[in-house]
Amino acid sequence: MNDKRDIVIIGPGKVGTALGILAGRAGWRVVGIGGRDEGKARAAAEAVGEGVRSGKPEEIAPLGQLVLLTVSDDAIEPVCRSLAEAGCFADGAVVAHCCGAIASDVLSSARELCGLAIGSMHPLQTFPDVDTGLAKLPGAYCFCEGDAAAVEVLEALARAVGGKPVRMEAAGKLLYHASAVMACNYFTALIDAALATAGKAGIGRDDALAALEPLVRATMDNVFTNGPAKALTGPIARGDEKLIARQFAAVAAADKNLGQIYQVLGRWTVDVALRKGTIDAEKAQKLRKIFAAG
Repeated sequence: MNDKRDIVIIGPGKVGTALGILAGRAGWRVVGIGGRDEGKARAAAEAVGEGVRSGKPEEIAPLGQLVLLTVSDDAIEPVCRSLAEAGCFADGAVVAHCCGAIASDVLSSARELCGLAIGSMHPLQTFPDVDTGLAKLPGAYCFCEGDAAAVEVLEALARAVGGKPVRMEAAGKLLYHASAVMACNYFTALIDAALATAGKAGIGRDDALAALEPLVRATMDNVFTNGPAKALTGPIARGDEKLIARQFAAVAAADKNLGQIYQVLGRWTVDVALRKGTIDAEKAQKLRKIFAAG
């Protein structure tokens, strides 16, 4: 089976443009870029390559054997439904989106009204701009789900752009995306909270950020080399109850919200330390009581 299909991209944003450029470089034919803003669609088409058409979604969608909807999350369902109701999809086309938190069933109108295979492919990478997407998407894991015929095509596309396809179940999309939010967005917020805590100690944000950088980078290297449990160090891993109790009280007194962050993450860290084996069940229970008392 030849999974290399003519591609239409509806949504001329960063993700769609980067995917289009990389697919074209890999020998897939990107035939059109559609969008409500025809100027943006034209600019994206020019970026993807010569001969790529641009226009309104209903004009461009019929040209593709693979239609990627890279519009905003809230627009996926209505855009798909509008195109399906107008009969704008080609016979036998695959319709897919690239959202991480929404399953492919949001495209059910294409299946129900047009008899098409539907799916989703989410590259697990950030796309602050097109150039970063071009640099970072190769090597990224691309999580695919949906109808079998659609997933086969999407896996082939993921491999073509340098990604690593992984199949998943549609029911897991929301939790899958939540894991990425925790690892990426919440990590960013956690560093900001660490800087705020340093500020309570009288240390400026710039100095704190510079001082924490080598520690954080070394920790991240250890986590991804050895796993979280083996990488864990610090007072909870040592079972230092007295220090934890004093520190928790100090952070909570300095700022209620910072205290809650320390408390919630402290509880989770106790379980990590148990897995590491540096504390026993009795010590873990004592530490949990400290966080419960807060």
